[in-house]
Formats: sequence, C-alpha cells, structure tokens
Amino acid sequence: MFYPNFSTFPELTTSRFLLREINVADASLIHKLRSDQETNALIDRENSKSIEDALLFIDKIKMGVSRNECIYWIICFQNSSDLVGTIGYYNFNLSAETAEIGYELLTEYRGQGIMNEVLSGIIRFGFEEMKLKWITAFTTEQNIGSVRLLEKFGFQLPALEFDHSIEQVPGMLTFILRNPLAWIL
Repeated sequence: MFYPNFSTFPELTTSRFLLREINVADASLIHKLRSDQETNALIDRENSKSIEDALLFIDKIKMGVSRNECIYWIICFQNSSDLVGTIGYYNFNLSAETAEIGYELLTEYRGQGIMNEVLSGIIRFGFEEMKLKWITAFTTEQNIGSVRLLEKFGFQLPALEFDHSIEQVPGMLTFILRNPLAWIL
C-alpha cells in the first residue's frame, strides 16, 4: 500500500532544472504565479492579492508536505533559485494508491518545453518512489497546451465519470495515467 513519507524532502533534477522545496524567499514569485488571471480563470482559483497571500499559501504547502498530505516542488533552472513554475501531487487516496498531479508555469516560461522535461521525472517519481497505481490530472478543454501535454505522456480520458473537486469549472476534463507495472499480477 502507498504511504507517503516526505520527512526528507525529495529534491529532483532534470537536465536543465532543479525541483526543490518551497520557502519564504519564493513569496514574490508565488504571488506573481498565483495572481495570473488567465491561469486562475481556467482552474477557478482566486487571484493572490498580496505577498501576505503568497506567504499563507507557502505555509499551507509546507504544512501539507510535513503531514505527508502533498508534495510540491518549485521548478527552477539549475543555475538559479528563482522559480519558473511549480508541480506537485495532491489529494492522495491511500487505499486506491492514487494521487492528483498539478502544475503551472509563469507566463513568460510557457511554450519552452519546460513542463515536458519536468513532467517525465515527476511521473517516474510517482510510480517508482510513491508506488502509485495511477495518477489523475484535471484541466479544461480550453487549456490546449495542458491537454496536449497530458496526452503526450499517455494520460487518457476515463470511460466512467470521475469525481473531482473543481467540477464547477466549465469544460473540466479528467485524465488518468495508469502505472503499467502496477497491474502485473
């Protein structure tokens, strides 16, 4: 069974990026990321109004990670600690051995293949380290880039209705990715 344990934060690297733990020094860029009106409209999230909002969010994430309720990485270039985006796992279902993945980039870094590079490592971490049987992802049909990214990595729309927390967002799609090794008897 899947039991997350992030008492030692799992810092990850790709060829160009470092995925590290969030800290208070990230507050101004977290505020910028979470105040992007275009992104927030797609996921039904209120805009961050201040650095104080960002600090509250950082505290919430750090508490969730310390309780093994989520894992959340700051994406930054290896030669800089400044975030370009975030990615993480949330909404763990321990009995089903599943988690939801979420990600976002600052506007100026979209369309540069960043998430393509980062997502492969995060999926591998979910399947190999967390021992997930499947990963869920939610995006709107209007977010063509995210839909294409998920499809490229093998995420599929399930045949059955799927319960998720942001169903009030019009055009919300549910994608799932099954761990191919979890289904071998």
